[in-house]
Amino acid sequence: MKGLIISELKVGYIANMAEIFNLLPQKELEKMWLISNYECNIYPFEQIPIDKDYVWLKGTELKELFNQEEIMFIWGVFTSFANGTKLKDVLQVSLPIADGNEALWKPKVEIIHPLGDTEFISWDGTVLLLKSKDINIIDEFKKNYSSVSKDLEEYNSN
Repeated sequence: MKGLIISELKVGYIANMAEIFNLLPQKELEKMWLISNYECNIYPFEQIPIDKDYVWLKGTELKELFNQEEIMFIWGVFTSFANGTKLKDVLQVSLPIADGNEALWKPKVEIIHPLGDTEFISWDGTVLLLKSKDINIIDEFKKNYSSVSKDLEEYNSN
């Protein structure tokens, strides 16, 4: 498990999920994604409503939505799950949260949801945390954001 903390995206604000999802490999986009503990600047899509505890959509659908309208996720946990994972199984444990989650800042990097594969966390619109079981995803983001990212384990150890 590896992680990064990213302090700036190319668009100038940290929580532009279109930029993030456009970097994901197709196999990750084919997975189902859970969005929880989210707060946005606008809510232009019925698929991501203001009054819901979570969203459960395929990554390809999320990518399409995020590319239609710029949404800033001030808070939010985005978690992908292996193909075949059922929502009922995901909901057997508490929904992942960002706001007030002290575990995000511990040296050992772990995805919040025990069934999750990859996780993005928009933390107060100021940083983006990325964790993944797939080192290739981490490497791709490290390459694209080399000057504005740090290893999350190292960052949390200081």
